[in-house]
This record gives sequence, structure tokens and C-alpha cells, in this order.
Amino acid sequence: MRISVVIPVYNEEKCIGRCLKALADGTEKPYEIIVSDGMSTDRTEQIAKKYGAIVVENKKRHAAGGRNAGIKRAKGDIIAFIDADCIPDKDWLKEIRKAFEEDDIDGLGTYIRPAKSDNKYEEFWGRLSLQILMSYGDEPYYVQDKTLNTAFITASCAYRRSLLCRIKGFSNFFANNAEDIDICWRALEQGAKLKYVPSAKITAHSPRTLKGICKKSFRNGISSSKLQKVYSNNRVSIDKTLYKALVSNIKGIFKGETYSWLFVVEIICHLAGKYYGSVKCGVINI
Repeated sequence: MRISVVIPVYNEEKCIGRCLKALADGTEKPYEIIVSDGMSTDRTEQIAKKYGAIVVENKKRHAAGGRNAGIKRAKGDIIAFIDADCIPDKDWLKEIRKAFEEDDIDGLGTYIRPAKSDNKYEEFWGRLSLQILMSYGDEPYYVQDKTLNTAFITASCAYRRSLLCRIKGFSNFFANNAEDIDICWRALEQGAKLKYVPSAKITAHSPRTLKGICKKSFRNGISSSKLQKVYSNNRVSIDKTLYKALVSNIKGIFKGETYSWLFVVEIICHLAGKYYGSVKCGVINI
């Protein structure tokens, strides 16, 4: 069983080396590492080649296109995905292989822990995205329903190459917005057997600036509208919980509650993304 690792990148010279070194130092080495480069203008390509990675061009210049370029080039039976700012544990690939060998599964998602925070922004986003919005427990389970908190995100997941080819890879429609959730849900629709495997672990970094949080939140809002367009029969969706959370955190600011102001910023940016996505997708998602 050969495992190819695919990493989409764009100007990742500050972190790609750490990711590739961790892969090289793992207890099991990948059959190949494919770095899909969206025309970086920094030293990303040179660093990737230094670690022996195969660099392919991502002409689409978005995450879905980068992963598809990697799939097209990959020769492995299993294709594992990770992001450049993530650090796999030494047994990451070993546990992925073990899961596919011991169980007749078509794909898996792994445990993702937030990296040690450099500042309050990274601490906030790591907790929100990886400990509140997503579910990473200690027990394995099979994914059977199309839910957001159990969908595999491409910061760390793996699929059989045969499945990826059958469902025609990642959707260019989703581009950088929920392309990983979409492929997980399409795999379920095709009867794929998917499993959460907590023994395979990575550490993921989060945005370190307020601007980074705003961009992530806005993109998540767009993702929500795209998922609604493709997967929901309802063309109108009003998320009352978001507005309640917004009001609650505005009150929290005046009470001096920690991070309430960041929650307010995050929710406003998320709502802005939903509104923008509504216009782009022809839905009402507010």
C-alpha cells in the first residue's frame, strides 16, 4: 500500500519546511510528497524541492485545484492531505496505513489539535475552530451523516485514490470554501465507508493576526452559502443563533468578558461572508 501526501501551497516559505521535515522524520515515510504550487512568489518551491518533494503547478490557484493537481500526479493507492502550516505527529502516516489495512474503509479523518498559541489571536481561533466548531474526540467512529462537525477537513485526512477518481476529485465551484466538506459529503453519497481515526494526529496553526481571523471568518460565511446552494432544498436560511451570539457578545464587551470583542468581529465577518455568498450563489443565507 503506497501513500502519497499532497500539500497545496501559495507563498508558504515560513512554514512548509517544518511540515516537510516532520514528514521526513516520521516513523513511516510517504511513497511521495507532492506540493501543488499556486505560482508562489517566495522560496516555497525551492524549500519543497530541498526536502525531495515533487512540485506541480496549480493553475487554478485555489485549494481545490491544488489538490486535484496533486491527485492527478500521485501514484499512491492512498492519498493523504495536509496543509503547509500543519505538523504531523511522527506516527501520522503509520496510523493512517494501519487504519486502511485493518478496516475496509475508503477514507479517514484524523485528530487535529491547535498549535501552541503565539498570541491571543491564534489562541482564540484555534479554540473556536478546532475545539468548539469541530469534534475531535479520543474514540474512533464511522461517519454516516452529512454534518459539519464530523466532516473531514483537508488539514489532515486521507482517501483511496480510486474513490477520489470515481467522484472526480475536488469541486472547483467550492475552490477555497468548504471544498473539503463537499468532497467528504459526496463520498458519503456514493456509499463510501469513512472513519474518524484519532490515533493519527497533527498540530495545526491558526491565524496570528486580526486580519487573518477576519479573512477566515469571511470565507467560512461564503462556504455556508455554497453548501446551502448545493446541499439544501431551502433557498432561504436564517441563522438566528448567530445573531443571538452577536448580541450576547456585545453585552459581554461591556461586562469585560475575555475575547467577547473577538467573537463580535468574527461573527460580523462571518455574516458578511454569508451575505456575499448569497449574492454569488443565488440563495438567501443570512
